[in-house]
Amino acid sequence: MKLIDKISNIYDKITQADLSWKNRPYDFYLLFGNEDESKSPWLKSNWNSDFKPYFGAIFNQAEANKEIGIRVDKFKIEKRIAQKDNKEFVYHSEIKLGRLKWDDKSHDKWTVENNEEYFQRFELWSPIWTICEKRQIPPEIFISISNERNFDDSHDVQFGSFLVIAIAKNLNMDARSILSELSKKVNAKATVVKTRRWGMPEKDQKWTFKNGIQDTFSTGIYEEDLHLVNFDALEFEPAWEVIYRQK
Repeated sequence: MKLIDKISNIYDKITQADLSWKNRPYDFYLLFGNEDESKSPWLKSNWNSDFKPYFGAIFNQAEANKEIGIRVDKFKIEKRIAQKDNKEFVYHSEIKLGRLKWDDKSHDKWTVENNEEYFQRFELWSPIWTICEKRQIPPEIFISISNERNFDDSHDVQFGSFLVIAIAKNLNMDARSILSELSKKVNAKATVVKTRRWGMPEKDQKWTFKNGIQDTFSTGIYEEDLHLVNFDALEFEPAWEVIYRQK
């Protein structure tokens, strides 16, 4: 084997390791959405007018639209009668949405426009998870959206939605300005960013991430419950770079 081929093989192995499920580095954004339920990103009108255009601008930079896969947990709210005591109760039955893509038909399926449906979580992979598994490389772009309210809406929230946006470093994409503009448009509570690897646990200041990026939820990542603290006084720096904060 020629020396140049050996060097090329070594480089390929190093590159593959750097892009592995454990080590691939990302610009890791957290967007804490407005606590006003009418501002929720899963509401059809809000998604189409506010959120979709900005995320679309990110995907257009990466030319990623064709390989996007989306999974959504969405439920239908039904009133039922208990057989035991004949009392009425509310039941949430899962809505089967089928395969979802980044297109108008899919957006229309998973978004919510009435009080008879309950949105729980949205997850987007680009490329789709099946391609990632085949290549054994995590996605270039990952987005999740979580509803911070319970099924029964029994507790107060400091922020109504929790968004995770992770963009692979090697895309050399500056999404800060796009997400800053989005945050301003939707009057988010705060949007912050740091560098983080896909599958590596991490502790930084008062923030702890025990799971990989795809399993990031608002619970358990801060030393206190984020819904029980004074969010306006929450200190993000120096662990995070703050790109937007509600005034």
